[in-house]
Amino acid sequence: MIVGLQRFLNGIEVLGYSTNTYSPLKFRMSLAFFIVPIFYLFFYRLIRENNNRWKELLHFFVPISIVLIDIYVDSFKIHYLLYLIFSVSYFFSIVLLLKELVLKNKLSQFEKKNYQTIKTWAILMATITFLLVIYSNYFLFSEFNPHQNLNIFYKFSSLLWLILIVYMFRNPVIIFGEQHLIKKIRENTPQEILIWNAKPLKTIEQKDRKVFDVVFPKIDMILLDIQMLQKNISIISTITLTTKTMAQELKIPKHHLDVIFKYYCHYSVNDFSNLVKINYAVSLIKNGYLKKHTVASLGEESLFKSRYTFSQNFKKFIGVSVSEFITTAP
Repeated sequence: MIVGLQRFLNGIEVLGYSTNTYSPLKFRMSLAFFIVPIFYLFFYRLIRENNNRWKELLHFFVPISIVLIDIYVDSFKIHYLLYLIFSVSYFFSIVLLLKELVLKNKLSQFEKKNYQTIKTWAILMATITFLLVIYSNYFLFSEFNPHQNLNIFYKFSSLLWLILIVYMFRNPVIIFGEQHLIKKIRENTPQEILIWNAKPLKTIEQKDRKVFDVVFPKIDMILLDIQMLQKNISIISTITLTTKTMAQELKIPKHHLDVIFKYYCHYSVNDFSNLVKINYAVSLIKNGYLKKHTVASLGEESLFKSRYTFSQNFKKFIGVSVSEFITTAP
């Protein structure tokens, strides 16, 4: 909003719709101090994924002080030097946040889904932020009148923002966030959707209340992680999904998963594990696995210990035997 509003108001003047000065920076250059912490807080929220409104307000103490000084002390050169120190200091803080993002290695399944997109987005934003810091300080310390050259600054910097806009629309997760991923994840078969419930299936027992209170604020994210895990072929084709193995993959405590299965899953952990295996077997059948392999081989590939347990579970969850499914499948 800050970036767009500045250029929109400047565009009104440049296109000749008005001769009045609308741009806040043309009215008082010291207002640029407010823009710097906004950029920093953007990166902070993107990378740390949390915010404290009161702590964020503290970042605007210096800008407010500078503007008040500017009202009573007409010495722009002092303000330009302060802006240089202020903007460079904040940019180094942004670099440290970016380093934290790039080196991040403890990722959940959900985070892995959009990590590369977010990292690229953050690097692009950091690059543009760097160029804007250089560009803005150049105009302040150049021999030209900064007030008269804001039009040039807006023109060239707008090209940088155009690159960002194109990237945003080519990567909808940036615009729509988690909702875009949720929509993709929920493009499942009806059977897959019925595994999990959005709300607790029964009253929370007192012995589980403490763990449930810890899990509840992030339950949507954990359920999404589990759903992505149960569709991850490289994982479900090599390990059986139990609360222990899932806890290792999702990097969350096992007792958290025990509570989640107890109150949000329509199946027991054992039935859930077998259902995931059967869904994997069905996908193999649809991809022509049985054209070159036997049913016994299909059961082994789906991690069942015997053909009997495979056949029993297949009929339990699909409703028909493997041979009947083959003849009726499209």
